Amino acid sequence: MAAVALAGCTGGPTDAEGTATPTPSVAVGPPTPTITLGTTAQSEADAARLPIPIDEIGAWSETAVPDPDAPGWAFGLSGWLGESSGHQRSTMQSLEPGAYQAHIACRGEGAVTATIGEADGEGDAATAVCTDGTIAVDVTTTRTGLQVLLDLEGAPSVYAVSLLRVS
Repeated sequence: MAAVALAGCTGGPTDAEGTATPTPSVAVGPPTPTITLGTTAQSEADAARLPIPIDEIGAWSETAVPDPDAPGWAFGLSGWLGESSGHQRSTMQSLEPGAYQAHIACRGEGAVTATIGEADGEGDAATAVCTDGTIAVDVTTTRTGLQVLLDLEGAPSVYAVSLLRVS
């Protein structure tokens, strides 16, 4: 668990091996995050500058963006980004194509850019910049799978992303 916390990514339920597992009512698999890491010392320095403690990010995300009980909920993730982990890619390989609305919340002095689109990176992607607030953006995919790219510019910040199917 320490590696996950230092990486800046928190998630939903986990299995005995610590691997994220989907909520039982969700028909998609867990995301496959790719996180760029810095040094442990830098991770600790970043964590100290976050607007809320790491162990409170999960609870905050449940109120910041729609949770798994929301109608149409398809996907969600939360965590933090800093100098040690300023880029994250999460991929949902089995998410059905369709129209979605992504809700992105962030807290902190940095700007979190979210780029959401096809899992293979092809086609149009929706991009939004979140700066200490909550925003929503429409996302449409034409093929199975979706990826969320998160990039930080500036000070360490926490984030939450929730995806709702709209059609």
